[in-house]
Amino acid sequence: MNHAMDFKAPEFRAPLQARPGPPVPQPLRWRWHRICATSALALLSLLLFSSAIGIDVPPIFSLFHRVAPANHRITAAALETCAWRALEPHVPLLDVPAISRSDFLKRQSGLASSLRAAGIDAFIAEPSASSAYYANISAHFSLSERPYLMVLDSDACFSYLVPQFETGRLNPESQHMVFDGEPTDAAIPWREELSPYAVLVESGRLRKSKDEKNDKGKGKGKGKAKVMIDEHARHMIVAGLQAAGVEVVPMSDDVKQYRAVKTDAEIAILKGINGFTRQVTRALQGCLSVGITQEDVVVAGRALFTRAGVGEGYWAIALFGSQAAYPHGGKTGAVLRDGEFVLLDIGSKLHGYGSDVTRTMLPSGVSASEELMDVWHTVHRAQTAAFEKMRPNESCRDVDAASRDPVREKSYGPYYTHRLGHGLGLEVHEHPYLNGANSEKLRAGEVATNEPGIYVTDEQASHLGKSRGFGVRLEDPILVTEDGGVPLTGRRAESPWDP
Repeated sequence: MNHAMDFKAPEFRAPLQARPGPPVPQPLRWRWHRICATSALALLSLLLFSSAIGIDVPPIFSLFHRVAPANHRITAAALETCAWRALEPHVPLLDVPAISRSDFLKRQSGLASSLRAAGIDAFIAEPSASSAYYANISAHFSLSERPYLMVLDSDACFSYLVPQFETGRLNPESQHMVFDGEPTDAAIPWREELSPYAVLVESGRLRKSKDEKNDKGKGKGKGKAKVMIDEHARHMIVAGLQAAGVEVVPMSDDVKQYRAVKTDAEIAILKGINGFTRQVTRALQGCLSVGITQEDVVVAGRALFTRAGVGEGYWAIALFGSQAAYPHGGKTGAVLRDGEFVLLDIGSKLHGYGSDVTRTMLPSGVSASEELMDVWHTVHRAQTAAFEKMRPNESCRDVDAASRDPVREKSYGPYYTHRLGHGLGLEVHEHPYLNGANSEKLRAGEVATNEPGIYVTDEQASHLGKSRGFGVRLEDPILVTEDGGVPLTGRRAESPWDP
């Protein structure tokens, strides 16, 4: 129930009788009434306009503010203005250094060491999270039928295969590549009349392992070159390498997990962007009101991240009431009604690293039914149960299972329809995955989301004897440590009014 609608105006008491004065002429008396009425109307209009654009209304005028028309709706611009006042003090959370050159070179050295141990000559990747991780080659490059590949051999020598006519656009300087060596030596340009894969092989950059190199150490030992292909690479890249006589093996679990364990620098970035994202949800919650649209929430969220300098990479899902029964939504145009939850799943990026935070909230002064509040607290207990298991050597499936026990106890087991969570880093979804089929053990330094949920559609609600469907999810990225899980948001939600 919206408490603002329950406001009772104070009883009006006439002032004490004043000493009678001289009689007021009748025309002047009517003119005075018109002046008072006009002034009151102007004041009320000013207050309503101030509220619409996000200006605080002084407490002395709260009566006028509370009796605003029921169809009055806050806009996305007003929501942004209101939320920014609460959010602006938290912008310094984003003052975190980017990954340093020395860190990139350490990553390349570590990958090369893994390649040598496995008898692999080189690692090959298209622009992806992997290329961004190892050499700062953006994952947002638009792929085409022409191969543009990062190559790192088992001696940590970096090179890149590039169409010759693109070398003016795709080069170490323009792409901010990080590697050790001369920029002019790193390029392997290929002309359109040649096979790019044959050019790569003939370049000698797919170096053989040290025990197979010839005496001159040029990396052209006998037999096929053996390369590990990144998990994001397209099949056409694999087929092209194989046709050129290269043995291709998939990305090993060891190399996959190398990126999953975060360094201190990565953890600092993830703390910054996820802590800030939680503050965005808190700022928005404090300004939500019945009558707002889901599009207003999404637009305001984008404006807030952009205003803070981290709008690139922004995404959001805002769902109201029974819309939230579908975890990733799908329908648009909803208007928030009294007593409905707002499910906000939101994030952006800082130095390429993502945030992923979900809160199920209520506007201040608005309450939900006892039944919905019980669902909210059940999801919170599920998150707590998983949180306590997010320690090194706990299996991903056991952590997922722990989150389901509180949900089953309330007979909502069939309505917890997705995995508990996923890794978070340069990709919003990456290793490790917390689901019932994954026996992989958690390791200290990994970051994974903890996001249980309960989802009941309108149709399912009718079978359960409930009036309407609903969806509730709570999500925080968790750092796995020897001392237990650490929420990178800074703090978990306490209630629908305290996200």
